[in-house]
Amino acid sequence: MNRAEVLRHVQNAEPVMGQDLSGMDFEGADLSATLFDGCTFQGTRMAGADLSASQLVRCNFVRTDLGDCRAFGTTFFETRFERVVMVGAQLNNASFFQCAIAGLALTGSTLDFVTFSQCTVDKLLFKDAALEKVTMASCTTAMIDFSAATLERSVLLECDLRHCKFEGTAFSNVVLVKSNLAGKKLAHHSFVNTQFIGADLRGCDFSQARIAQANFQGAQLAEARFEKAHAPNAIFMEADVSGACFDHAVLRQAIFAGARAPRASFRSADLYQSNWANAVLPGAVLSGCDLTYADFSHADLSQADLRGAQMFRAKLHAVTDPGAQYTDRPRALESEPELLAAEQWRPVPLPG
Repeated sequence: MNRAEVLRHVQNAEPVMGQDLSGMDFEGADLSATLFDGCTFQGTRMAGADLSASQLVRCNFVRTDLGDCRAFGTTFFETRFERVVMVGAQLNNASFFQCAIAGLALTGSTLDFVTFSQCTVDKLLFKDAALEKVTMASCTTAMIDFSAATLERSVLLECDLRHCKFEGTAFSNVVLVKSNLAGKKLAHHSFVNTQFIGADLRGCDFSQARIAQANFQGAQLAEARFEKAHAPNAIFMEADVSGACFDHAVLRQAIFAGARAPRASFRSADLYQSNWANAVLPGAVLSGCDLTYADFSHADLSQADLRGAQMFRAKLHAVTDPGAQYTDRPRALESEPELLAAEQWRPVPLPG
């Protein structure tokens, strides 16, 4: 099949099946609303082509130029991409399902409501791209370059992102639930309203990052670094922050309820009105902190260092604190006898 025959099939809404279209020139061509099944596009020139509403099933793209193409409502199913250039492309309501991506450059592209599902991703470039409502789920991932990209209202679900590049990436309302970013350097980044629930963030560097209202519930954060991070209203509920460093961080009204924080450091952090109910903090360092109105109800503060911390009306109800060191405890609120009695009340067993 030659170029003219392909375009005739497109115009007549006829499928293009099992064709080798290698080396052909479809620059700026209208290839929309067409089924391409089992076709090969090796070295094919498709810059500026319109693939809107087309379905590309079991196709093979190798060294293909798709720069500045349009893919609105396009579906790629079981399709392979190898060293494919899609720079400056516009993708809207597009989906990649069970695709093998061995090299796809979407540098500077705009992606809106795009889904990658059950794909094998070896090399994918989103550098300088604008990604909104992008979902990547159940994918096997290797190297993805998000450098200088903007991620907004997007989902990266259970993805291994340890080999990804995030230099200059901006995150807003992004879901990274159960994803693996262990050891990543994310200092100075912005993570507004980002969800890290259940994520593996061990050893990550969030120093001076802006993580207001970020959610780290149940995340693994052992040995992570948050020095001078701006994290008001952040949620660390039931997270493991063992040995993590939050020195000089802004954590006003942050929630650490049920968190495990042995040996964690919060030197001179702003923890105004923070919540530590049932948290475990043996050996933690909270010296020089602002703990005004903080709630440590039922927390374990064994061997904790709270010297120099401001504790005006901080709640120490039913804490466990052998060996803890305080200098401002007189201004804190001790256990409430009536509340403690109510919490310890148990019904009397009925006789017989």
